[in-house]
Amino acid sequence: MIREILAKILFCDVYDLNNVLLHIPVGFINVAIGIYSGWIGLLFGLGFIVYQLSERKILQDKAYPDIQGWLWGIGILGIILLIASL
Repeated sequence: MIREILAKILFCDVYDLNNVLLHIPVGFINVAIGIYSGWIGLLFGLGFIVYQLSERKILQDKAYPDIQGWLWGIGILGIILLIASL
């Protein structure tokens, strides 16, 4: 029941929920690196995207749940930091 509600909140399938949740901290880390240095944060983000897309071909899986979780992490921490800075 909780998994279905959480999947609806995160706009993903219940089947992909574990991958989305697993990659939210990666988005947090990307924001933290971006605060330290914008260029390094950008390189980390681009590296993550390239890695996910190349891994998809090797593992024969889908990359969008991983990227979706990463984007949720960036959005959540970005909004928290934006509100904290006001």
